[in-house]
Amino acid sequence: MRTLRNLAPGPVLFAALALAGCQGGAPDAALTPDGAATRPPAVDAPLTATTWTVGAVDGTAAPAGREARFSLAPDGQVSGTLGCNRFSAPVTVTGTTLTIGPPATTRMACEGPAGEQERVLTALFAAGPLTWRVHDRTLTLTAPDGRNLTAEAGSAAE
Repeated sequence: MRTLRNLAPGPVLFAALALAGCQGGAPDAALTPDGAATRPPAVDAPLTATTWTVGAVDGTAAPAGREARFSLAPDGQVSGTLGCNRFSAPVTVTGTTLTIGPPATTRMACEGPAGEQERVLTALFAAGPLTWRVHDRTLTLTAPDGRNLTAEAGSAAE
């Protein structure tokens, strides 16, 4: 039968302290000048490969019950629903602007608030280069004439 030799406590303690010193505080934490740890801000959702749900157009809340959603694919397509009809269109993203090309849509007759939302969104998407910004998982698209929409990030686009 073998027995283990007693290890001297000095080297073991030194190794344990050295390894503990390699561990930082919170992961990805940074230190402020006074030595306090700070966390980086939450990562915003990416423009592409995210499903965006329209929350408001020009400050007016989207109608309840007929959510408009869209996602921009990395291959240069935008698709989704305008609240009534589905659509797909080419999209070009250059820096902080995006341009949506002519859409292909289904052709259901849309009346009431959903129909109005669809008309407003179609006009906004066709208004020319839109400036985009994502902050706190909210996308803002602004047309050259100042019209805008806000959309909330949902799940990753499938």
